Amino acid sequence: RHSKTMADLVRVQGGNPISAPAMKEVPIENNPEAFKFGDLLFQGKIDVLVLLTGVGARALVAALETRYPKTDILETFKKTTIVPRGPKPIRALNEWGVPYAATVPEPNTWNEILKTLDDHSDKISIKGKTVAVQEYGVTNHELLAGLEKRGAKVLRVPVYRWALPDDLKPLEHAI
Repeated sequence: RHSKTMADLVRVQGGNPISAPAMKEVPIENNPEAFKFGDLLFQGKIDVLVLLTGVGARALVAALETRYPKTDILETFKKTTIVPRGPKPIRALNEWGVPYAATVPEPNTWNEILKTLDDHSDKISIKGKTVAVQEYGVTNHELLAGLEKRGAKVLRVPVYRWALPDDLKPLEHAI
């Protein structure tokens, strides 16, 4: 998504960039985990939602839109404690007019997510609560274990997977 910007940064440092897509994000079709999340969300059974990526937040809403009106999804998000991992999910939330409970400091890893939850435990309680984690590409087992260690009931919500790009020639050339 940012190949030109990254190439420009390499050039500024005196490098010679070779740009080639190495992966793509593929939405999960007929996503039972997202639909289970949606059912629980609308039943008021999701206490905290951790959004790990902006693309994933948008993919989650798109998946839910196959069953619910977007306005209902966003209104329900507004009633949910949301913790975005970094600037990209924050951007999506701001576009939707959905507030969030806390910001995770850089470098926005799972460690900072857990520390943020610990530091805000007075207003973001997770012990004995259902915490949904919008995943990206792969499961972050350390994050899930850290949430469970703090007493949360964790619900994984994968919304896309990683795959090779359709055209492998630029990547093969770069290699």
